[in-house]
Amino acid sequence: MYTRGRGERPTTCAENLQRLLAGQRPDWIPFTLDIGAIQGLTEPVLERFRSEHGLAEPAEHFDYDYRSVSLSARFGGDDPALFHGQVEEGTVFDEWGVGHWAGGARASYERMYPPLAGAESVRDVEALPLPLIQPLADPGLPARYRARGYPVFGYAGSVYEWSWWLRGMERFLVDLLLAPALAEALTRKVAAHTTALALASARAGIEVLCFYDDAGMQTGLQLAPELWRRFIKPRWREVLEAVRARFPACRFFLHSCGDVSALLPDIAELGFHILHPVQPECMNLAEVKRSWGRELVLCATLSAQRLLPFGSAAEVRAEVRRLRNLFADDGRCLLAPSNRIQPETPWENVLAFVEEAHRR
Repeated sequence: MYTRGRGERPTTCAENLQRLLAGQRPDWIPFTLDIGAIQGLTEPVLERFRSEHGLAEPAEHFDYDYRSVSLSARFGGDDPALFHGQVEEGTVFDEWGVGHWAGGARASYERMYPPLAGAESVRDVEALPLPLIQPLADPGLPARYRARGYPVFGYAGSVYEWSWWLRGMERFLVDLLLAPALAEALTRKVAAHTTALALASARAGIEVLCFYDDAGMQTGLQLAPELWRRFIKPRWREVLEAVRARFPACRFFLHSCGDVSALLPDIAELGFHILHPVQPECMNLAEVKRSWGRELVLCATLSAQRLLPFGSAAEVRAEVRRLRNLFADDGRCLLAPSNRIQPETPWENVLAFVEEAHRR
């Protein structure tokens, strides 16, 4: 087990994170291998972990600074296949009825089948059932983590990303320009479920709600900022305001890959608290810190695309030290990978990251 002598100091991980989120200097920089509430080790890497450590959980073994508990959901209708034509054998359907097919590959992005690809009207959008949120299998788990001094993070949904998953990216982006009523009906439907999931998560005792809404590419945004502000930002405002009205102590984590520099003023204005990943391939963390480091807790991330899979253990250690030094003035960041740790990543690089993150 990796431990940092927590029994020797009065500050718990929860108290440390509270200081960070309150704009104060934390006692130490928090660390995780997860992506918010999503398991940070892809299945092949997780298998390597289990070959070394049995059935232990990575968060427990490596002593992350928070624990994750997420509600699940299932498809709200009888048969999601009814919303599709022909799909590849082996396609599985998620809670929205989106089909996913990986062709036998593991830890990879798959072909997706959007259930509303053929939608022609608002009525067609409304016909797709909302997912049904399931209660926690172990409703006492969040309280037990809190009793041990850990804050609890949980998956809480999306707006833009789920919208194009349901429609197909090209069709949805065209809708924003040529069929705005259909696009708005779709984003409202998605936001309604995200609101319900976020509220249910907060009721279950989840303190940091983790939202996922990739809006960037490594060359800029996927859509014009004006379109994001017209169609997506109002839905996020509705989601977050609904949670704040009922659970004012909840905090909000946003994962958005790519270069989202143009949206940083909006992300801060909406009231997100933690931003992940500030992607190292396309965003300058030092510049983002100078401009937004007081409004947002920034995730100081190691590249899951380049450094972790293709660098050396010594380079990984050096990057952790560089990131820590960058925040030496206030400690206002969270150390994490920029995305899930890919199968190509040498195990010694994972261990180097963990060991260096635990140093003081």
